[in-house]
Amino acid sequence: MITIVEPGACWYGYCWDESAYNVPLGIGILLVGLFMLVMAFRKGRRDYKETFICPRCETALPYGEVAEEVCPECGAAMEPLKGFYDRHPERKEKR
Repeated sequence: MITIVEPGACWYGYCWDESAYNVPLGIGILLVGLFMLVMAFRKGRRDYKETFICPRCETALPYGEVAEEVCPECGAAMEPLKGFYDRHPERKEKR
């Protein structure tokens, strides 16, 4: 059962009026919403810079998981994924 409380309503001798909170609460909700929109659509710094790939075992990892550009699986030097298959055309699958 949903009960709608009118401003200035009194129940069992206790009266309250929430109208004083409407404006500050509305402004707060609006600011939180705007902040969330800005954070969702911002362009700029992210947690990753680029993706790396190992030329030996072809393991792809984001920048944050690559320590000193060395593959954690086989120990080979990692290369940036961007342009990897242009530099290594023999690695492309023929389809």
